[in-house]
Amino acid sequence: MALILHPRIEFALCLTALLSGGSSIEASEIELPHVLATYSGIDELHARGVARTVEIARAICSEKYGFEMPDTIRINITARSGQTIRLFNDGVDTFSLSLRSEADLCKPATSAVFHLYGLCHEVGHLAMYRPIKDHAWLSTAGAEGWAHYLGSVLVDEVYAKEGPKLWPDTYDYRADGVRRLDEQLAKPNASDVALGARLWRELAKTIGPEKMPLLFAAWGRATVDPADPDASLKEELRKVAGDAQLASWWEEAGSLLFVRRAASSFAKRQIESDKLTGSPLVLAHDDGKQAGKSSIAGGGHAVRFSVPDGSWYLTAVEIYGSRYGSPAAPNEDFHVWLCDDQLRAIADFPMPYVKFERGNPKWVKLRLDPTNVPSKFIVCVGFNPAATKGVFVHYDGKDGVNSLTGLPGSEPRAFTRGNWMIRTSVDQTKDADALLGPQE
Repeated sequence: MALILHPRIEFALCLTALLSGGSSIEASEIELPHVLATYSGIDELHARGVARTVEIARAICSEKYGFEMPDTIRINITARSGQTIRLFNDGVDTFSLSLRSEADLCKPATSAVFHLYGLCHEVGHLAMYRPIKDHAWLSTAGAEGWAHYLGSVLVDEVYAKEGPKLWPDTYDYRADGVRRLDEQLAKPNASDVALGARLWRELAKTIGPEKMPLLFAAWGRATVDPADPDASLKEELRKVAGDAQLASWWEEAGSLLFVRRAASSFAKRQIESDKLTGSPLVLAHDDGKQAGKSSIAGGGHAVRFSVPDGSWYLTAVEIYGSRYGSPAAPNEDFHVWLCDDQLRAIADFPMPYVKFERGNPKWVKLRLDPTNVPSKFIVCVGFNPAATKGVFVHYDGKDGVNSLTGLPGSEPRAFTRGNWMIRTSVDQTKDADALLGPQE
């Protein structure tokens, strides 16, 4: 059984061999009131079915449930032999769907691919991701469970509006909606994503579905401690839900839907820049010669460093890279973290995306509030990238023994293709410099 469950989880290939090869159809467009679909390799009938499904699901989210949805959702569809069947969103307003051939759009009984449900699932993601841009505290069960719940509901509501003829390969797609979710939950080994969907459904029923957009907006505005998200999330939920009895819901949901990322035991200590020598030491592992580049969805670029004996303060991070996506930088922050040698966060430095220009790569220097570092530390950079926005970080061709991937609080993984072109500047206080002597 194939589901679209995450921007980084691919569709299973169809069980039947429906390989007819890529079509030679030139790229074309279909424009509906709130959807613009660009397609190649499939015919207009199928492209219109995709676009119309998204248009109706978007309207239901906006008009019935009150979610803030993009004015226009863009869908890029390509069908070409040898491609992997994938559907993912950029968290803002764009879907990307790749197919091997038009035959992959057959009903699930033939293709084993749930495209209509998948499109509703991705609309559900937008309903959550647009108000909650920084959702690192959501587990996979939390993020995917929400999209599974709302996507299943939307399938049923789309059917109520359009009936079976919406999809070119006509079938009763209500079987892909809430009915299928209930069947999954009835099994003794229900997945965490299905259990997450049940918990979101229970919450929406308890506080009222019309309050879910208010809750997501409140969580998006809140300052959430990644080491202990419960406090702020529960407080915002209490404000939105009022007197609703949610203690038992949170007891189960808190451990399944939300992630707690361990903080470092090394205390965050900062000082004013004028107390430093002003002659920083630059730490680097790369050779300055780019050999490749990468953008990591759901992860970060991290590098291990060490300092000589003494008390040192991190003052800047330099990254060789470039932004990709729309000409205008996203109106959001990326993050630079100072971590201990276990990738546990000591300090978080949000930075505006506009720091990186679109196009050719270059060194970008990010100045930080001077922060004390342990003798061995890791600097991690996370851009929360998607298909249509992100930053390519370059790496050299040497052995990258000090380069890693991962986010603070997770298990760091070795990056073996080279050294990330990420450098740090550290400085000492004037008191620590023997040539300057103690300061009065």
